[in-house]
Amino acid sequence: MAIPAIPSLKDLMEAGVHFGHASGKWHPKMKPYIFCTRDHLHIINLEKTQEQLKLVLPILQDRVRSGKSVVIVGTKKQVAPLVGDMAERLGISYVNERWLGGTLTNFGQMMQSIARMKRSEEILSTDEAKTMIKKERVMLQSELKRMHAKFGGLRDFKKKPDVLIIIDPSHEHNAVREGRFEGIEIFAVVDTNTNPDLVNHVIPANDDGPKSLKLIMGLIEETIAEGQKLISVDAPATAEKVDGVVVDTEHLEGIEDKLENENSAKKMKAAAAHEDREEKKKLKELKDEAAGEDVTEVSSAKELKEELKEELIEIEEKIAEEVAADEDETTKNKKVKEEE
Repeated sequence: MAIPAIPSLKDLMEAGVHFGHASGKWHPKMKPYIFCTRDHLHIINLEKTQEQLKLVLPILQDRVRSGKSVVIVGTKKQVAPLVGDMAERLGISYVNERWLGGTLTNFGQMMQSIARMKRSEEILSTDEAKTMIKKERVMLQSELKRMHAKFGGLRDFKKKPDVLIIIDPSHEHNAVREGRFEGIEIFAVVDTNTNPDLVNHVIPANDDGPKSLKLIMGLIEETIAEGQKLISVDAPATAEKVDGVVVDTEHLEGIEDKLENENSAKKMKAAAAHEDREEKKKLKELKDEAAGEDVTEVSSAKELKEELKEELIEIEEKIAEEVAADEDETTKNKKVKEEE
């Protein structure tokens, strides 16, 4: 596996790779990579830098060669132009303005924003823009400019990246946090003020000096470029290049068949569940009808009882009237006898 030639100690020193941060701002876990302290400034052990470059660059090249998607992140003023130019030359995604919260953890919303940016570009590139009033066109152009600045480097996003390359993890802490949360492999250029345990692969180096950044990023660029060349060599016979990534179409067909079978199974389950719901619905309707009949019978029995009660009351009233009439007649007969 061909990797770029590792710079000599002299080349690294001339580029200022050995300059760390002030000794009062160091992170204790960077101690293995620190050579000494000079004038309250930590000096990075360049032998350790060489060792890490020999260890990390082949791993990065292997990830690229195996078709892993890469995103490079660097938003500091001295880093941003280098990141943008390097990514454009390599044809990879990048972030060099600001890492938006949720870029990875709210990936669906990010994809919608990218789609909106592309639609705006299409509108402004067609005759539709000519039919818009000037205010609308200017507002759309301003919005598109903001979207380009925020996530223009991620326009080719199709899925979450497999690898993040981060320049200064302490500054790009949001990207590191989201990458770790999503289980993404992180390669990083780490200075003496950063916890190296937060990333998977460490390159100890000065992450502020222009010459140092240019040297280290040049090595990373050469490594990725060489890995991209090796993609077609290692790809299987059934592989095709889709959106700059080599895909094994035979394996992809197998995945599609599997997904189709899973979808069929899901549809069958959904149909069975629908039938169960219909049966339960019918059973409930039958129960409601039976309950309604019972209620009707009970109400009929109550009405009959009320009618009987009313009839009994009428009979009792008639009997009382008859008794009263008999008593009146008896009283009259007594009076007649007494008068006689």
